[in-house]
Amino acid sequence: MRYFFEDCALDTERRELRRGLDVVPTTPQVLDLLEHLIRSRDRVVSKDDLVNAIWNGRIVSDAALTTRLNAVRRAIGDSGQQQRLIKTFPRKGFRFVGAVHDEDRQPGTAAAVAVPVAASNAVGERRSAGRLEDLRGRFRLVGSVLASVAAIGAIAGGVAGYWNAWKTVRTDAQREAQNIQAQPTVRPEIAPRLSLVVLPFASLNDGPAQDSFADSVSTSLTTDLARTPATLVVGRDTALTYKKKVIDLQQLGTDLRVRWAVRGAVRRNGDQVRVNVSLTDLQTARDIWSDRFDGDLANLAVLQDTIAARLLCVAHLHLRQYEEALQQCSRSLNMTGTDVDAYMSLISAYGWPGQMDLARGGSETAAQNTS
Repeated sequence: MRYFFEDCALDTERRELRRGLDVVPTTPQVLDLLEHLIRSRDRVVSKDDLVNAIWNGRIVSDAALTTRLNAVRRAIGDSGQQQRLIKTFPRKGFRFVGAVHDEDRQPGTAAAVAVPVAASNAVGERRSAGRLEDLRGRFRLVGSVLASVAAIGAIAGGVAGYWNAWKTVRTDAQREAQNIQAQPTVRPEIAPRLSLVVLPFASLNDGPAQDSFADSVSTSLTTDLARTPATLVVGRDTALTYKKKVIDLQQLGTDLRVRWAVRGAVRRNGDQVRVNVSLTDLQTARDIWSDRFDGDLANLAVLQDTIAARLLCVAHLHLRQYEEALQQCSRSLNMTGTDVDAYMSLISAYGWPGQMDLARGGSETAAQNTS
Protein backbone atom coordinates (compact mmCIF):
# COMPACT_ATOMS: atom_id res chain seq x y z
CA MET A 1 0.00 0.00 0.00
CA ARG A 2 1.18 3.51 -0.83
CA TYR A 3 -0.06 6.68 0.86
CA PHE A 4 0.39 10.13 -0.72
CA PHE A 5 0.08 13.37 1.27
CA GLU A 6 1.50 16.81 0.45
CA ASP A 7 4.93 16.12 -1.14
CA CYS A 8 5.40 12.80 0.72
CA ALA A 9 4.81 9.18 -0.29
CA LEU A 10 4.84 6.29 2.20
CA ASP A 11 5.32 2.82 0.66
CA THR A 12 4.52 0.20 3.33
CA GLU A 13 5.73 -2.72 1.20
CA ARG A 14 9.11 -1.19 0.41
CA ARG A 15 9.31 0.36 3.92
CA GLU A 16 10.17 3.71 2.31
CA LEU A 17 9.23 7.30 2.99
CA ARG A 18 9.89 9.78 0.19
CA ARG A 19 9.69 13.54 0.04
CA GLY A 20 9.74 14.61 -3.53
CA LEU A 21 12.20 12.33 -5.34
CA ASP A 22 14.48 11.42 -2.43
CA VAL A 23 14.15 8.78 0.29
CA VAL A 24 13.93 10.22 3.82
CA PRO A 25 16.18 8.32 6.29
CA THR A 26 13.97 6.93 9.07
CA THR A 27 14.06 4.19 11.69
CA PRO A 28 11.67 1.19 11.58
CA GLN A 29 9.69 2.43 14.61
CA VAL A 30 9.19 5.83 12.97
CA LEU A 31 7.78 4.14 9.85
CA ASP A 32 5.51 1.90 11.96
CA LEU A 33 4.25 4.88 13.95
CA LEU A 34 3.54 6.93 10.82
CA GLU A 35 1.78 4.03 9.11
CA HIS A 36 -0.39 3.37 12.19
CA LEU A 37 -1.43 7.04 12.43
CA ILE A 38 -2.30 7.17 8.72
CA ARG A 39 -4.29 3.93 8.83
CA SER A 40 -6.19 5.22 11.88
CA ARG A 41 -6.64 8.77 10.57
CA ASP A 42 -10.42 8.59 10.99
CA ARG A 43 -10.07 8.68 14.80
CA VAL A 44 -7.93 9.93 17.67
CA VAL A 45 -5.29 7.33 18.58
CA SER A 46 -4.55 7.10 22.30
CA LYS A 47 -1.09 6.60 23.79
CA ASP A 48 -2.06 3.12 24.99
CA ASP A 49 -3.11 2.22 21.44
CA LEU A 50 0.26 3.38 20.08
CA VAL A 51 2.19 1.46 22.75
CA ASN A 52 0.24 -1.73 22.01
CA ALA A 53 0.62 -1.36 18.24
CA ILE A 54 4.26 -0.23 18.00
CA TRP A 55 5.88 -1.64 21.15
CA ASN A 56 3.63 -4.71 21.63
CA GLY A 57 2.41 -3.49 25.01
CA ARG A 58 5.87 -3.12 26.61
CA ILE A 59 6.39 -0.38 29.18
CA VAL A 60 7.47 2.77 27.31
CA SER A 61 8.16 6.13 28.90
CA ASP A 62 6.42 9.25 27.68
CA ALA A 63 9.84 10.63 26.73
CA ALA A 64 10.44 7.70 24.34
CA LEU A 65 6.99 8.11 22.76
CA THR A 66 7.47 11.88 22.38
CA THR A 67 10.88 11.34 20.78
CA ARG A 68 9.48 8.96 18.16
CA LEU A 69 6.53 11.28 17.45
CA ASN A 70 8.86 14.26 16.95
CA ALA A 71 10.96 12.16 14.58
CA VAL A 72 7.83 11.34 12.52
CA ARG A 73 6.92 15.01 12.34
CA ARG A 74 10.41 16.02 11.23
CA ALA A 75 10.45 13.31 8.57
CA ILE A 76 7.21 14.58 6.95
CA GLY A 77 7.99 18.29 7.35
CA ASP A 78 5.72 18.90 10.34
CA SER A 79 6.46 20.09 13.88
CA GLY A 80 4.89 20.17 17.32
CA GLN A 81 4.20 23.90 16.94
CA GLN A 82 2.56 23.71 13.50
CA GLN A 83 0.77 20.34 13.85
CA ARG A 84 -0.18 20.64 10.21
CA LEU A 85 -0.30 16.88 9.61
CA ILE A 86 -0.21 15.25 13.05
CA LYS A 87 -2.33 16.97 15.68
CA THR A 88 -2.08 16.42 19.43
CA PHE A 89 -5.32 16.24 21.41
CA PRO A 90 -4.43 16.91 25.09
CA ARG A 91 -5.31 13.99 27.38
CA LYS A 92 -6.75 12.12 24.39
CA GLY A 93 -4.00 11.19 21.94
CA PHE A 94 -2.97 11.98 18.38
CA ARG A 95 -4.53 12.02 14.92
CA PHE A 96 -3.20 12.32 11.37
CA VAL A 97 -5.25 15.22 9.92
CA GLY A 98 -3.54 15.66 6.52
CA ALA A 99 -5.30 14.85 3.24
CA VAL A 100 -4.23 11.33 2.17
CA HIS A 101 -4.57 9.52 -1.14
CA ASP A 102 -3.86 5.79 -0.98
CA GLU A 103 -3.50 3.15 -3.67
CA ASP A 104 -2.54 -0.52 -3.86
CA ARG A 105 0.83 -1.33 -5.39
CA GLN A 106 0.43 -3.14 -8.73
CA PRO A 107 2.98 -5.77 -9.93
CA GLY A 108 5.83 -4.13 -11.82
CA THR A 109 5.01 -0.67 -10.50
CA ALA A 110 8.06 1.53 -10.05
CA ALA A 111 8.99 3.10 -6.75
CA ALA A 112 6.73 5.87 -5.50
CA VAL A 113 7.78 9.08 -7.27
CA ALA A 114 5.89 12.32 -6.80
CA VAL A 115 4.96 13.48 -10.32
CA PRO A 116 3.80 17.11 -10.55
CA VAL A 117 0.14 17.48 -11.43
CA ALA A 118 0.88 19.96 -14.22
CA ALA A 119 3.20 17.51 -16.00
CA SER A 120 0.63 14.71 -15.69
CA ASN A 121 -2.07 16.91 -17.24
CA ALA A 122 0.31 17.89 -20.03
CA VAL A 123 0.88 14.22 -20.91
CA GLY A 124 -2.91 13.63 -21.11
CA GLU A 125 -3.37 16.73 -23.25
CA ARG A 126 -0.62 15.60 -25.64
CA ARG A 127 -2.25 12.21 -26.09
CA SER A 128 -5.67 13.76 -26.78
CA ALA A 129 -4.12 16.32 -29.14
CA GLY A 130 -2.32 13.54 -31.03
CA ARG A 131 -5.52 11.55 -31.59
CA LEU A 132 -7.41 14.66 -32.68
CA GLU A 133 -4.58 15.65 -34.99
CA ASP A 134 -4.62 12.27 -36.73
CA LEU A 135 -8.37 12.50 -37.30
CA ARG A 136 -8.30 16.00 -38.68
CA GLY A 137 -5.24 15.23 -40.83
CA ARG A 138 -7.42 13.11 -43.10
CA PHE A 139 -9.47 16.13 -44.10
CA ARG A 140 -7.39 19.25 -43.84
CA LEU A 141 -3.62 19.50 -44.31
CA VAL A 142 -3.43 22.97 -42.82
CA GLY A 143 -5.19 21.88 -39.62
CA SER A 144 -2.76 19.01 -39.28
CA VAL A 145 0.24 21.34 -39.52
CA LEU A 146 -1.20 23.76 -36.95
CA ALA A 147 -2.02 20.90 -34.56
CA SER A 148 1.54 19.59 -34.86
CA VAL A 149 2.97 23.01 -34.07
CA ALA A 150 0.70 23.27 -31.01
CA ALA A 151 1.70 19.80 -29.83
CA ILE A 152 5.41 20.65 -30.12
CA GLY A 153 4.88 23.82 -28.10
CA ALA A 154 2.95 21.90 -25.42
CA ILE A 155 5.73 19.31 -25.20
CA ALA A 156 8.41 21.96 -24.88
CA GLY A 157 6.43 23.85 -22.23
CA GLY A 158 5.65 20.67 -20.30
CA VAL A 159 9.27 19.52 -20.31
CA ALA A 160 10.48 22.94 -19.17
CA GLY A 161 7.85 23.10 -16.41
CA TYR A 162 8.67 19.59 -15.24
CA TRP A 163 12.39 20.34 -15.17
CA ASN A 164 11.88 23.49 -13.07
CA ALA A 165 9.53 21.70 -10.68
CA TRP A 166 11.93 18.74 -10.38
CA LYS A 167 14.87 21.03 -9.53
CA THR A 168 12.80 22.85 -6.89
CA VAL A 169 11.49 19.67 -5.25
CA ARG A 170 14.90 18.00 -5.29
CA THR A 171 16.62 21.02 -3.77
CA ASP A 172 14.02 21.27 -0.97
CA ALA A 173 14.15 17.54 -0.31
CA GLN A 174 17.96 17.51 -0.16
CA ARG A 175 17.98 20.46 2.21
CA GLU A 176 15.40 18.81 4.48
CA ALA A 177 17.29 15.49 4.45
CA GLN A 178 20.50 17.29 5.43
CA ASN A 179 18.69 19.01 8.29
CA ILE A 180 17.30 15.70 9.54
CA GLN A 181 20.70 13.98 9.36
CA ALA A 182 22.38 16.93 11.07
CA GLN A 183 20.03 16.75 14.06
CA PRO A 184 21.41 14.53 16.85
CA THR A 185 19.39 11.55 17.94
CA VAL A 186 17.35 12.51 20.99
CA ARG A 187 17.53 9.91 23.74
CA PRO A 188 15.00 9.94 26.56
CA GLU A 189 16.51 11.66 29.57
CA ILE A 190 14.28 9.80 32.03
CA ALA A 191 15.64 6.41 33.06
CA PRO A 192 13.20 3.58 33.83
CA ARG A 193 11.60 4.00 37.24
CA LEU A 194 13.52 1.31 39.12
CA SER A 195 16.64 0.58 37.09
CA LEU A 196 20.16 -0.33 38.13
CA VAL A 197 23.39 -2.08 37.18
CA VAL A 198 25.40 -4.34 39.48
CA LEU A 199 29.03 -3.60 38.68
CA PRO A 200 31.59 -6.40 39.22
CA PHE A 201 32.57 -6.57 42.89
CA ALA A 202 36.25 -6.12 43.72
CA SER A 203 38.15 -8.86 45.53
CA LEU A 204 40.15 -7.76 48.57
CA ASN A 205 42.08 -11.05 48.48
CA ASP A 206 44.84 -12.07 46.11
CA GLY A 207 44.52 -14.83 43.54
CA PRO A 208 42.31 -15.68 40.55
CA ALA A 209 40.11 -17.97 42.65
CA GLN A 210 39.19 -15.13 45.01
CA ASP A 211 38.51 -12.87 42.01
CA SER A 212 36.12 -15.47 40.59
CA PHE A 213 34.40 -15.75 43.99
CA ALA A 214 33.78 -11.97 44.00
CA ASP A 215 32.32 -12.24 40.47
CA SER A 216 29.98 -15.00 41.60
CA VAL A 217 28.67 -12.81 44.44
CA SER A 218 27.87 -9.91 42.09
CA THR A 219 26.32 -12.30 39.54
CA SER A 220 24.02 -13.85 42.14
CA LEU A 221 23.02 -10.41 43.35
CA THR A 222 22.18 -9.42 39.75
CA THR A 223 19.92 -12.47 39.43
CA ASP A 224 18.13 -11.79 42.74
CA LEU A 225 17.44 -8.15 41.86
CA ALA A 226 16.27 -8.99 38.32
CA ARG A 227 13.59 -11.32 39.74
CA THR A 228 11.86 -8.37 41.42
CA PRO A 229 8.75 -7.23 39.43
CA ALA A 230 9.03 -3.98 37.44
CA THR A 231 12.78 -3.76 38.09
CA LEU A 232 15.18 -3.23 35.19
CA VAL A 233 18.62 -4.72 35.83
CA VAL A 234 21.44 -4.52 33.27
CA GLY A 235 22.64 -7.97 32.19
CA ARG A 236 25.70 -9.64 33.71
CA ASP A 237 27.69 -9.70 30.45
CA THR A 238 27.26 -5.96 29.93
CA ALA A 239 28.21 -5.21 33.53
CA LEU A 240 31.38 -7.35 33.28
CA THR A 241 32.71 -5.11 30.48
CA TYR A 242 33.30 -2.43 33.15
CA LYS A 243 35.43 -4.71 35.35
CA LYS A 244 38.66 -3.11 36.62
CA LYS A 245 38.03 0.06 34.59
CA VAL A 246 37.90 3.70 35.62
CA ILE A 247 34.24 4.65 35.20
CA ASP A 248 32.58 8.03 34.75
CA LEU A 249 29.46 7.25 36.79
CA GLN A 250 27.25 9.96 35.28
CA GLN A 251 28.22 8.89 31.76
CA LEU A 252 27.54 5.29 32.78
CA GLY A 253 23.96 6.22 33.70
CA THR A 254 23.52 7.98 30.35
CA ASP A 255 24.96 5.09 28.33
CA LEU A 256 22.99 2.33 30.06
CA ARG A 257 19.91 4.47 30.83
CA VAL A 258 19.75 3.35 34.46
CA ARG A 259 19.26 5.31 37.65
CA TRP A 260 21.53 3.53 40.14
CA ALA A 261 24.72 1.47 40.28
CA VAL A 262 25.48 -1.20 42.90
CA ARG A 263 29.17 -1.44 43.76
CA GLY A 264 30.98 -3.55 46.32
CA ALA A 265 33.98 -5.46 47.51
CA VAL A 266 34.35 -9.00 48.92
CA ARG A 267 36.87 -10.24 51.51
CA ARG A 268 37.12 -13.92 52.37
CA ASN A 269 38.88 -15.30 55.42
CA GLY A 270 38.50 -19.06 55.53
CA ASP A 271 34.78 -19.76 55.79
CA GLN A 272 33.99 -16.20 56.80
CA VAL A 273 32.86 -13.68 54.18
CA ARG A 274 32.55 -9.90 54.45
CA VAL A 275 30.75 -7.96 51.68
CA ASN A 276 30.87 -4.15 51.47
CA VAL A 277 28.02 -2.77 49.32
CA SER A 278 27.10 0.76 48.21
CA LEU A 279 24.22 2.18 46.13
CA THR A 280 25.20 5.12 43.91
CA ASP A 281 22.85 7.65 42.31
CA LEU A 282 24.16 7.93 38.73
CA GLN A 283 22.55 11.33 38.20
CA THR A 284 24.77 12.88 40.90
CA ALA A 285 27.54 10.22 41.12
CA ARG A 286 27.07 10.17 44.90
CA ASP A 287 26.56 7.20 47.20
CA ILE A 288 23.13 7.32 48.83
CA TRP A 289 23.71 4.24 50.97
CA SER A 290 26.48 1.86 51.98
CA ASP A 291 26.76 -0.98 54.48
CA ARG A 292 28.81 -4.00 55.49
CA PHE A 293 27.51 -7.60 55.69
CA ASP A 294 29.22 -10.52 57.45
CA GLY A 295 28.42 -14.20 57.08
CA ASP A 296 29.86 -17.62 56.36
CA LEU A 297 30.02 -19.76 53.23
CA ALA A 298 27.38 -22.16 54.53
CA ASN A 299 24.80 -19.35 54.63
CA LEU A 300 26.03 -17.39 51.61
CA ALA A 301 22.62 -17.53 49.88
CA VAL A 302 20.91 -16.01 52.95
CA LEU A 303 23.53 -13.27 53.05
CA GLN A 304 22.92 -12.43 49.38
CA ASP A 305 19.13 -12.35 49.89
CA THR A 306 19.62 -9.93 52.78
CA ILE A 307 21.78 -7.65 50.63
CA ALA A 308 19.21 -7.67 47.80
CA ALA A 309 16.36 -6.86 50.21
CA ARG A 310 18.28 -3.97 51.75
CA LEU A 311 19.18 -2.57 48.32
CA LEU A 312 15.56 -2.65 47.14
CA CYS A 313 14.35 -1.06 50.35
CA VAL A 314 16.81 1.83 50.10
CA ALA A 315 16.11 2.29 46.37
CA HIS A 316 12.36 2.47 47.02
CA LEU A 317 12.84 4.92 49.86
CA HIS A 318 15.06 7.18 47.74
CA LEU A 319 12.67 6.93 44.79
CA ARG A 320 9.66 7.74 46.95
CA GLN A 321 11.35 10.87 48.26
CA TYR A 322 12.16 11.91 44.69
CA GLU A 323 8.58 11.37 43.50
CA GLU A 324 7.09 13.28 46.42
CA ALA A 325 9.41 16.18 45.62
CA LEU A 326 8.35 15.98 41.96
CA GLN A 327 4.66 16.09 42.91
CA GLN A 328 5.25 19.05 45.19
CA CYS A 329 7.12 20.85 42.39
CA SER A 330 4.33 20.11 39.90
CA ARG A 331 1.70 21.53 42.27
CA SER A 332 3.79 24.62 43.00
CA LEU A 333 4.31 25.35 39.29
CA ASN A 334 0.71 24.44 38.39
CA MET A 335 1.95 21.88 35.85
CA THR A 336 -1.13 20.20 34.37
CA GLY A 337 0.24 19.02 31.00
CA THR A 338 -0.43 15.55 29.66
CA ASP A 339 3.24 14.58 29.98
CA VAL A 340 3.34 15.21 33.72
CA ASP A 341 -0.02 13.47 34.28
CA ALA A 342 1.00 10.45 32.26
CA TYR A 343 4.34 10.17 34.06
CA MET A 344 2.73 10.40 37.49
CA SER A 345 0.16 7.77 36.44
CA LEU A 346 3.00 5.47 35.42
CA ILE A 347 4.65 6.04 38.81
CA SER A 348 1.45 5.11 40.65
CA ALA A 349 0.81 2.05 38.51
CA TYR A 350 4.15 0.37 39.29
CA GLY A 351 4.61 1.28 42.93
CA TRP A 352 4.84 -0.99 45.96
CA PRO A 353 2.62 0.67 48.62
CA GLY A 354 3.41 -1.96 51.25
CA GLN A 355 7.14 -1.60 50.91
CA MET A 356 6.82 2.19 50.85
CA ASP A 357 5.09 2.11 54.23
CA LEU A 358 7.87 -0.07 55.56
CA ALA A 359 10.48 2.26 54.15
CA ARG A 360 9.02 5.16 56.12
CA GLY A 361 9.78 3.27 59.31
CA GLY A 362 13.46 2.91 58.48
CA SER A 363 15.57 0.76 56.24
CA GLU A 364 16.41 -1.73 58.98
CA THR A 365 12.75 -2.67 59.68
CA ALA A 366 11.90 -2.73 56.00
CA ALA A 367 14.79 -5.05 55.19
CA GLN A 368 13.69 -7.53 57.84
CA ASN A 369 10.07 -7.56 56.58
CA THR A 370 11.16 -7.86 52.93
CA SER A 371 13.53 -10.73 53.58
